[in-house]
Amino acid sequence: MSVDLMPPNERPDQIGREAIERDLRNAIAGGVLSHGWIIAGPKGAGKATLAYRIARAMLDPGALMNEHSFDMLPERRTFRLVAQRAHPDLFIAERAWNEKTSRYQTDITVETIRKLTLFLNRTAALGGYRVAIIDSADDLNRNAANALLKALEEPPADTLLLLLSAAPGRLIATIRSRCRRIDLRGLDDAEIVGLLSREELADSDEDAARIAAHAGGRPGYAMMLAAGEGASAIALADGFVTAARRGEEITKVTSALAGRAGDGKWEIFKQTVLQTLSDGARAAACRTALEGPLEGAAPASLLDAFEQLKTLAERGDALNLDRGQLIAAMAYDLRAALAAS
Repeated sequence: MSVDLMPPNERPDQIGREAIERDLRNAIAGGVLSHGWIIAGPKGAGKATLAYRIARAMLDPGALMNEHSFDMLPERRTFRLVAQRAHPDLFIAERAWNEKTSRYQTDITVETIRKLTLFLNRTAALGGYRVAIIDSADDLNRNAANALLKALEEPPADTLLLLLSAAPGRLIATIRSRCRRIDLRGLDDAEIVGLLSREELADSDEDAARIAAHAGGRPGYAMMLAAGEGASAIALADGFVTAARRGEEITKVTSALAGRAGDGKWEIFKQTVLQTLSDGARAAACRTALEGPLEGAAPASLLDAFEQLKTLAERGDALNLDRGQLIAAMAYDLRAALAAS
């Protein structure tokens, strides 16, 4: 199954962030909303979705449906403008598209932040707030980060800057000190399963549960997996770990991942195998009894297997090795590393 997902600027709802939205609504009502916020969380946690919900609320507070959230009917003019990224009082700072190379630039440049500064200092076109979303602040180069710092130090009235970051600790300290921070916690698997069911993204309850267990509480990542070949890739990874530990045949795995037909599953397969070993090592180190294919494995053996397979996979991709041979080598190394457990 392959489905085009609704982008964050068009999505009218969000799960699991009710408390955050309620606290922000109280801050707005009390007139104590900070001008700068870092929305932190791993990829797929819902950072951009929350940022666009906040932006719509600040740009048109009278269109909100209640006093406790940022819900707004998609039929509202502000919602439509933001969904089209055409609202005159909303600025999106992101990596620019390079027409010559047909690729996005590697970072957000100082030129983009200078345009942002000009935007913040002009009069709001519709007479309210001006909102800027930096997606993501992790992409700012040094000059751009320093230029953004100036905007945070002396913000014009009625402006709001929302910085999205998967690694907020790497942002320069002066930016962090001038922003308040929202951390997006991981959601329960049941919440993820319910989301996939409502979005009609999973083919079965089993697939939804498998994806939720792998997604690490990240709703956006779970939807990405479900919309593509995530469920199949995760099932292949689970079968691979079981077969490799037992020394069983892995032909079905190599066949499913071979050639171009396997390209969509390969990255997820690798991530799932490595995550399984990493999570197992962490659990074993905490004296949690492991079940399934890793039962009885020692933490040191699991860490050894993780490092060997990670290095092997990276080297294989870099050298464009035959994927079937690479998977066979990964299976051999996994079994060897865990043999002493």
